[in-house]
Amino acid sequence: MMDRSLSPPTRPYPLPPLPPNRFYVDRVDPASVGDGALVLVEDSDAFDRYHYRLKQVAYQGRTAFQNVLIADTYNFGRVLVLDGAIQSSSDDEKLYHELLVQPAMLRHPDPRQVLIIGGGEGATLREALVHRSVQSATMVDLDREVVELCREHLRRWHQGAFDDPRARLVFDDGRKFVAAADDLYDVVIIDVVDMLDNGPAQALYTRQFYELLRGRLRPGGLLVVQGLEFSFLDDKQHVALSRTLRAVFAEVHSYRVHVPSFLASWGFLMASDWFAPSEWSASDIDRAIVAKLGTQWLNHLTGDFLKSCFTHCKETQFLLSLPGPILEDDVPFLPPPDIEDVEPDAAQFPILPTQ
Repeated sequence: MMDRSLSPPTRPYPLPPLPPNRFYVDRVDPASVGDGALVLVEDSDAFDRYHYRLKQVAYQGRTAFQNVLIADTYNFGRVLVLDGAIQSSSDDEKLYHELLVQPAMLRHPDPRQVLIIGGGEGATLREALVHRSVQSATMVDLDREVVELCREHLRRWHQGAFDDPRARLVFDDGRKFVAAADDLYDVVIIDVVDMLDNGPAQALYTRQFYELLRGRLRPGGLLVVQGLEFSFLDDKQHVALSRTLRAVFAEVHSYRVHVPSFLASWGFLMASDWFAPSEWSASDIDRAIVAKLGTQWLNHLTGDFLKSCFTHCKETQFLLSLPGPILEDDVPFLPPPDIEDVEPDAAQFPILPTQ
């Protein structure tokens, strides 16, 4: 039997020195894994299937609401999988959660009360609580079992945020909580499951729910919604969310980032009555980062990077501008039909300007 014990390869070049909080790790040699390893098949797409090779399974089971898998992958580290779809991975969750939480927290001049709907891993809570101005952060999640599993198995995500004295955990339906509460918030973050499949979670994406949330925002408050897959090839759900929010708020702006473990460009929406990204410069963002978070906390976010996330290609701008259905209570979401271009049989060179 061949000895596959791993030893660092000898490289013909020196490795550059790293900061104290970083170190080098060589990737696993695929040949060392062999055949017959565990494989996760993600089937959230109606047509495509994605396969992830697993090192080990930390937990597999079902709560009262959903199937749960927590496992270690080779390419993305530990992953949280709910009902067959990856929700978060240790190797890129900071990218997702920084983009979800920090734009609103940095833009608001003094966020003291924060409401999070969903966010079971605790990373959204973590990103909010890192701000010294926050006096209370209420996290409302329906599935207590998932939160407890994340507390146990996803320590790298929450980093003790659940035990912060400013954190308040509520295990309840998010819409029911908002309808019954009379508290006001500076920032509200919606981080719930990501499919408009006309299931129970869709009640957290409707015009009526956003109207309830608007009533829970203090003057100058900001609402952030995780905005599903979003690109010019996968736009319908995000654009419907954008239209729905625009029926309630004066300013609604889409931004996005490619999340490697999601295998997609992921969208976010920020809604308010005052915030316009065009009026927030990269240098202003960088100054806010230094003033509120210092220079060490963030892994990804900079002023230039965030400004780029709010910038969309010509086709995406066209899709965002289209009228269409909004999400309403008790009305199934029926996506609009696809839009196809009429392609010429042959290109004309050179292109002539329109007269």
